[in-house]
Amino acid sequence: MTGRDREPMDDDEKSNRPSHLGRTLWRYMSFTKFLWLIQNRRLWLARADTMSDPWELALAGDQLEHVILRRPITPLHRDEEEEEETIQERARRINKLWRETTFISCWSNADHESYALWKMFCGSNDGVAISVPTRWLIQALGNVKLYVVTYSEPGTEIRTPTAMDLATKKRLMFDYEREVRAIATVDTPDPKLGKGEFGFTYDIDPEKLITSVAVHPDADNTLMDAVMRAVDDYAPKLRDKVVWSVMRASPPLMKK
Repeated sequence: MTGRDREPMDDDEKSNRPSHLGRTLWRYMSFTKFLWLIQNRRLWLARADTMSDPWELALAGDQLEHVILRRPITPLHRDEEEEEETIQERARRINKLWRETTFISCWSNADHESYALWKMFCGSNDGVAISVPTRWLIQALGNVKLYVVTYSEPGTEIRTPTAMDLATKKRLMFDYEREVRAIATVDTPDPKLGKGEFGFTYDIDPEKLITSVAVHPDADNTLMDAVMRAVDDYAPKLRDKVVWSVMRASPPLMKK
């Protein structure tokens, strides 16, 4: 894909100001994904069209109608010999391109653990939640910026969107996530950004970045042992930061 085939994406600078974010960001993941992170010392950014929600970067509702009526998304280069496309075809093609050239790492903007996110991303008893100070992650990611996700019914804004507009919006039923996204595109310049077809990676130092590794509240001791062994092998400075989830604690009168 050449530079002329890429649609430019506008940065909303106010979205990645620390004042718009909490002090701590959480990322919930399976043990396998945690192991991959500390082994490779890289953060994974998934290509938008490979993520579980099919509505990622979706054009819909009044916004889609507005786009079609105004013939507005700047057309990409097309060779003269190619037949002229319809407005709907152009919108579909550019929307598809945006989904294939936007890469995302999802975090939760909270100062505490979330029971819902444990269940959604770690299943019944597997996984960990890592926490990092927001300002540390901003510094560690260089040219890959953080954006606060907003939640609304799809397509309610009557204006022509940019790809970043769509990448930072989700449907109302996901508002419990309180999501913050690290977003890169094919045009993001950063030497630490490894660009692949289905996902990008970003070089990080997990031992410097992570302040806590919480182990699933419903796991048994075998998972704690596996996490500790993995940390000893690949990120030994994290050993003292591995703890059980605070949700595992018993009420005072039920303690043995």
